[in-house]
Amino acid sequence: MPSTEWSYDAATSRSLRLLSHLPVAAFGGVFLPAAGASVAFVLADPGVLRSPFVLLVALLALVGGPTSLLYLWPMLADPDQRPTRSAFSGTDRSLFTARSVVAAAVAGALAVVALVAVGAPFEAVYGLVVGCVFSPILVAVATTTGQLDDGELTINRREVPLHRLTGVRSIRVRGVVVLWLFYAPRSGLFVPRAAAVPADAGVGAIRGALEAGIEADPELEPPDRAVQAVGVVMGALFLAFGAAAYVALDEPAVGLYVAAVAGGMGAFLCLLGIRGV
Repeated sequence: MPSTEWSYDAATSRSLRLLSHLPVAAFGGVFLPAAGASVAFVLADPGVLRSPFVLLVALLALVGGPTSLLYLWPMLADPDQRPTRSAFSGTDRSLFTARSVVAAAVAGALAVVALVAVGAPFEAVYGLVVGCVFSPILVAVATTTGQLDDGELTINRREVPLHRLTGVRSIRVRGVVVLWLFYAPRSGLFVPRAAAVPADAGVGAIRGALEAGIEADPELEPPDRAVQAVGVVMGALFLAFGAAAYVALDEPAVGLYVAAVAGGMGAFLCLLGIRGV
């Protein structure tokens, strides 16, 4: 069986690289307009620089914490610790470059200003900014590295139990093939369930290994009834605690948070108990 290895991440995919820059765009969309408004306000009324609040901010910027000049100056003054230009030159397929960071920040600022100018609701702008901040989660989910060697398939450093596969589905999105793997019951919680493979990375060989595993007849062990019972009981207790907290707590937001955390844990334990580990 031919060997192959692949890597689908922000360094090799333009789409993932764009998603990786969305947090920079979000921060630029918030801080650049705020900085511009602050500069305009100071130019209109220079006397504001003598206010206690501005003096406090200046003091904190000088000596106020790990990002203040007092903490950063030793690093900037030391040639061995000082960031070099080559670190941001974009060599070796680096994810962020000075140009890409500036472009993302400016684009985010222009987008936020444009939305505010056309009268977009605050909730929409806020949701867009928050969504951009959490976009690296999508990048982490889509990032896949894998290797097929001597009939053994590894995805994200986890070996795929080919003999327990029961099915595989795939869909091609532009130059990427997304694979969904299905296993026999009680194959484990952390086995690879999905993988994104570049279309030119030997998809045929990977599918061949998966289909060969599907043809095998896995041995199905009976579930441990005691473990199942404990899982269901513990899950029911967590669900009951979440429901009671939601009803008993006076603050709705706190009650909803506790109910969501406890209910999520309870549902997870119930699922484990029903399906078996």
